[in-house]
Amino acid sequence: MAIPAKSKYVIDAKPAARAGLTLFCADADFASLWARIVLNEKDVDHARIERVARDRPHQDLLVINPSLSLPTLADRDAVLYPAGIIAEYLDERYPHPRLLPPDPAARALLRMLMARLERELLPLAQSIVDAPRAAEAKTARKQLAEHIIASCRLFPQRGWCLGLDFSLVDCAWAALLSQLGALQLKLPADPALLRYAQRVLARPSVQSALR
Repeated sequence: MAIPAKSKYVIDAKPAARAGLTLFCADADFASLWARIVLNEKDVDHARIERVARDRPHQDLLVINPSLSLPTLADRDAVLYPAGIIAEYLDERYPHPRLLPPDPAARALLRMLMARLERELLPLAQSIVDAPRAAEAKTARKQLAEHIIASCRLFPQRGWCLGLDFSLVDCAWAALLSQLGALQLKLPADPALLRYAQRVLARPSVQSALR
């Protein structure tokens, strides 16, 4: 028997027309934290953050993104994921302050750095948090520490990863560096890394995302 179109059991296939901008994210999720920091940098007045329990389906998210990928951004009819796509969309949608460099070569370099963070470092950090066994966490912790040590050359004495302008890749590093204590990483006391971490964690967008 066909279900009537107006049945209470029929779920709309997309957000309401005036749903506005909503970021679905989870606590203790590095990619979600990255997206929240970018959104905070943009200071979008009407933005809404919907926190999702990673172990429990969220009905609104299930409607717009059946894969339940986190983070997911819904902006009227647009449904976007993963975090890197969300970050670039927010920078184009709300261009002030600009978080992508104007030079094509610099943008390409930024995308390379973001891709490495999104595909390697952030998943490693997430695996430490989610690891069911201590041995797995220990292995991931060692690999992540090696990656961060190898990245110390990216951290200048002053400014940010790609120069004097704060960028999307700095937002991603902020998400990772803010959780070093929870990850229990053993890192050398590299002066450049320590100073960069202090600068990036002092930004209001980062402090707000961590609350």
